[in-house]
Parts: sequence; C-alpha cells; structure tokens
Amino acid sequence: MIPRLWRFLRRLIFAVLAFALIFPVLYSLAVPEQRGTPPAMPEPSPGMYRVFVADWGYHTSILVEQPRGWMLGPPGKERATFLEYSWGDRMFYMQADYRPHALFATLVLPTATVAYLDGSSDPPSFGGARAVYASTIDATTAHTLLVELEATFERASDGTRLAPYPAVSGYDGRFYPAYGRYLWTRDCNWWTVTRLAAAHLAGAATGTLFSGQVAGRLRGFRRVTLEP
Repeated sequence: MIPRLWRFLRRLIFAVLAFALIFPVLYSLAVPEQRGTPPAMPEPSPGMYRVFVADWGYHTSILVEQPRGWMLGPPGKERATFLEYSWGDRMFYMQADYRPHALFATLVLPTATVAYLDGSSDPPSFGGARAVYASTIDATTAHTLLVELEATFERASDGTRLAPYPAVSGYDGRFYPAYGRYLWTRDCNWWTVTRLAAAHLAGAATGTLFSGQVAGRLRGFRRVTLEP
C-alpha cells in the first residue's frame, strides 16, 4: 500500500511541476500581452527628462520626470515631479497574500494584476532600493515612455483610469486595476523591461525573471551611487 501511494505522489508531484514549467511558456507564446489605449497626451515641453529604474530586491519600478503642467500622479500627488510606475499580481503585490496556493496561482496561472503609481519630489527617494539606474531622455522619448506606461491602466469609456483601490498600508502610492495577466514568464521585471524597450531604453525582455537581470537589458543608463 505504501509503495503504491508513494508512486502516486511522485507522479502527482511530477505532473504539477511539469504543468508549472510548461503551461506559462505556452500561454505566453499563444496569448498576446493585453494592453489598453491611454487618452491622447500632448507633447511635453522641449528639453531633457530624467528617468530611473529602481531595483527593490525582488521587483523593479520605473520613475520618470513628469512634464511641467501634467497631472498624471495619484490622488493628492497629481503634479508630482516624478512618477513611479510598477506592475504585479494583485494577490501577491497588493494584497500581500503569500499562502502556498496563492503563490502557486501567482506564478503558474494567468492571474489578475494591478498597476502601482506613486509621486515623489525632486530628487526622488530610493530608501530600501538595492540598486538604481539613471538616464536622461528627450521630450519625444519621455512622451513615448509615458504613453506606454499609461497603457497599463484599465480605463473607463471616457478614457480616464478606473478608480484606484483603497489605500494599502505600507505604500505611499495607489494601486489601480491593470491590463495583463501575471505568470512567472510575464512577471513584474519582464514588465519593466518591456515598457522601457517600447521607448528604445532597453533590449528584449525575453527571459527576464529576476530584478537583477533588468540592469543587463537597459540601454543608456548608469548606476547611481546611493546614500548609505
């Protein structure tokens, strides 16, 4: 009885692992990334704009200087000098649900996502970041990048973002309903590289899983020395 049960468990474990490895790859190959259409945004004022990529140890975010007069920031920070964008699984990222079955769903099944948006002053604070990379881009590139980032947010029929979720303890910014489904083949770091690549600020995102891989995909960035 025990040997038979052990054989069954081994087969079950093998089947689960095979599904976890194969299904996300097949899904990513078969299903295009879902993207929204942001409202038309004017061309920023001519000049140079700063952009940062922050590595927080397990995920990454993009901070871009907001053109003067624009109001893309979250409630209460609409005119913030810098806008921080990131994306992730709704259960894991926003709800901090780390239970085994939730973690399995996050990595293996196409789960619902959120976009995170915060606003910060000049210069932005990177307390807790493992590494930060900086670049300076022209107005056209800044416009392309902001349009690409804004396409992550789900929107109402009038083009406005859907209302943010209630504030979450431990986060200064706000979470919003987002387009796209999360799996290990399309995680938050893949999202970062993909958004930057659309503005020619990074190479291809294929194979990007961990935050430490993002730096090697960046184009035209330099590492910033962080204050101790």
